[in-house]
Amino acid sequence: MVEALSLLAALAIGFGAAVQTSMLGAMGRARGPAEAAWLSVLTTACGLAVILGARALRGDPPMLPAPLDRAWVYIAAALATAAGIAVGLRGLNPSFAVSGLFGLAFIVGAATLAPRIGIALFISAAIAGQLIGAMTMDQIGAFGAAVHTVTPMRLVGGALLLLGVVLVRGLGR
Repeated sequence: MVEALSLLAALAIGFGAAVQTSMLGAMGRARGPAEAAWLSVLTTACGLAVILGARALRGDPPMLPAPLDRAWVYIAAALATAAGIAVGLRGLNPSFAVSGLFGLAFIVGAATLAPRIGIALFISAAIAGQLIGAMTMDQIGAFGAAVHTVTPMRLVGGALLLLGVVLVRGLGR
């Protein structure tokens, strides 16, 4: 049961990577690719600062050397990155503020799930989820992208990736 939930989480993380890619494409068209990457990285850093700051405030400080084990460092980082995000997103869809959280989910998910289910299984499930998410984003023309209709051949490709996850996991485990 734990492995099944871990696999579902890895698939969802991969799907989120496709959503992030769609958002980055839209931001890149509006501001430029490097600027889109910068805004996404700021969001990742802000999300991580919030997580580590909250942990430190509740008495579970990060296992890092001083002063990186103090809540105030992460509160300051969260405020600084949030300010950068607010300025950088002016004139863009405010929903782009979450783009980096998908990257954060991948990083934390890899650190959490890969040791449990194995690197190959985590990566194969995340890639399968990413392709399923990408086909979904293409089908709906997410965030103003061109529509690329899901064809039977693309569905077969997605099914084969899911079969690959099963094969990487192994049938008798």
